[in-house]
Amino acid sequence: MIIAGFMPESFVDWRGKMVATVFTYGCNFRCPFCHNHTLVIHPLKTRLSEEDILSKISELRGWIDGVCITGGEPTIHRDIVDFVREIRRMVPVKMDTNGTHPEILEELLNHVDYVAMDVKAPPSRYGELAGKEVNLKAIEESISLIKERAKDYEFRTTFVPVLKREDIAGIAEWIGPAKRYVLQQFSTAGGTLNPEFSHLKPHPREYLETTCESVKDKFGECIVANL
Repeated sequence: MIIAGFMPESFVDWRGKMVATVFTYGCNFRCPFCHNHTLVIHPLKTRLSEEDILSKISELRGWIDGVCITGGEPTIHRDIVDFVREIRRMVPVKMDTNGTHPEILEELLNHVDYVAMDVKAPPSRYGELAGKEVNLKAIEESISLIKERAKDYEFRTTFVPVLKREDIAGIAEWIGPAKRYVLQQFSTAGGTLNPEFSHLKPHPREYLETTCESVKDKFGECIVANL
């Protein structure tokens, strides 16, 4: 597995918890609004070993509440399950995913405590927001797996300004009913994969909040984040 970064303390990667965060390298999407684009298209400058990361996590036991594994897209690495299993022996694990590999996700669900799956857009616009052609059957299979088997979970959408309220309504209709849905504010901090998106103005806070209110009947909980 290719590990590009490690952050020993984060208060934003698992809501309500302080965690260490592991960043895997590479992604099978090319979302134009991606803020982690250095993990997607740029050459890897530093590669961390799994043994070193596991050692660091062991040292942090008793201090952190868990570990978040994000990317890039962690499930493109076929050995991710073994890595997660080792971490889970020490601390709880949260997994971030785009849902493109349900066969890997199915295995991971036996070892993770929380799953956050990004839902980029309603089906009709998925390829546009993912930056490439997408296998929607795989996405739908992952959605079903998470709803049926995850210990705890959320679906989340970055509310990119090219998306409107009707798009969020389409997502809610598609994935609901579900336990939790998070609308994330779009941010250009650190740039975006497509430089044109770095000039977009985020939706106003009120628009996110009223949009969340408009779809909350599809979810046990609807949250606006990163404002």
